[in-house]
Amino acid sequence: MNKILYIDDSKENLERFHQKLSDQFELTLCECPVEGINLAKKNDYDLILADILMPKMNGLKLYSEVTNSPWYSGTPIVLKSLSMEESIKLEALEVTKSDFLTHGMSFDEIALRLSNQIHRHVSHKKIQLGYSLILDIDEVCALYKSEDLNLTKQEFKILKTLSERKLKSKRELVESVWGVGAMVDDNNINTHLVNLRKKLEPTAHRVVNVRNKGFRLVVDDSVLE
Repeated sequence: MNKILYIDDSKENLERFHQKLSDQFELTLCECPVEGINLAKKNDYDLILADILMPKMNGLKLYSEVTNSPWYSGTPIVLKSLSMEESIKLEALEVTKSDFLTHGMSFDEIALRLSNQIHRHVSHKKIQLGYSLILDIDEVCALYKSEDLNLTKQEFKILKTLSERKLKSKRELVESVWGVGAMVDDNNINTHLVNLRKKLEPTAHRVVNVRNKGFRLVVDDSVLE
C-alpha cells in the first residue's frame, strides 16, 4: 500500500480524508507544516499532500522548503484547496508542475489523481537526490549541479541501490550491484565504496557503514548545496 503524508491544519479535513482514503493508501496525518517537513525528512513517503491555506506556513512555502532541501528525493507533492478561487489553483499548478485537488472533486477522482502521480514518479527515468544531485537511469550517470560525477557502473549501481534511503545489508548490496549469487570479497566492495565516497564529497550525501548491519545513504545537513 502506497504511503502518503497529508498535511492540513484542519482536523476535519484530515479525518475526512482518512475515512475516505485509508483503504487505498497508508496515510500519515499532520496538522503542522513544520512538523510535516520533519516527517518528510525522516520517513519515506510515496507522495506528500498539503493544503495551501495554512496559517503557520502555506502550501506553496512548504513545497519550496521541501524541494530545496538536500534530503529531498523527488517525492511528488500535490497541493489542495477547497477555495473556489481559480488564481490559487493556477499558482499551485505553475509552481509545482504537478496536480492540484480542488473543490467539487469526488474521493474516487482524488484517489485516482494521487495514484497517477505516484505511478509517474515510480516509472520516471531519473531519481532526484536532494536539490542538486540527480541519477539518470538511461544514461547511467550521476549529475551534481549538472556536472557528471563520472561514476563507474558499479559505483552508480551502489548509489542507485542506496538511493532508497533504506539500510541495505552487504548481501543485499552485492546482489543488487553484482547479481544474485555473486561472490564478491570485502576488499572489492570497500574499494568501490571508498571511490564512491570521494566522488560524493562535493554533495551533501554520504554513504555510511552501520556496524554489523550494512550501508545507508544519509544527508549531511552541514553541507549547503
